[in-house]
Amino acid sequence: MNLLHNTSVELNKTFSHDINNVSFGSLLHEDVVAIYKDGRVFSHFIEKWLEQNYALKHVKGCGPYDFVDESYPDTLYDEKTFTKGGCNFMPSSMIGTGRTFDKEIFIEKTSKLIFCIVSNINFPRIRVKFVRGTDLLVLYPTGKIPSKDHCKFFD
Repeated sequence: MNLLHNTSVELNKTFSHDINNVSFGSLLHEDVVAIYKDGRVFSHFIEKWLEQNYALKHVKGCGPYDFVDESYPDTLYDEKTFTKGGCNFMPSSMIGTGRTFDKEIFIEKTSKLIFCIVSNINFPRIRVKFVRGTDLLVLYPTGKIPSKDHCKFFD
């Protein structure tokens, strides 16, 4: 694997996008927006959207990463959503009730990835930032970006 992570996306820059025309049948717009602010729901849609709007190829399934770079197939990306509760960028297998955090595996996996952190806090306006896992490890060694760091992280 290329540890330099050649990329087709610009790193450490915040991109803002407005997601228009969100609806679901006869549900009120504000109800749909509230549902999209749930990271579990949002992730299914944002992964397909990122593939259409950035030079990334989505990898189907629940693997150790979500995307490969279209021009540099050795460069791997993982999408994580920054919600009102903050952003956990540790492997999904370590997040949730009954799951345990393994620092060695976390560091090993994180070091091989570029993370695509997407804020849906102000949905339908989203913010997208691509950051090397090695940089995130220095700033947030526990694998969690606290909600109080939202502005600092994206500004």
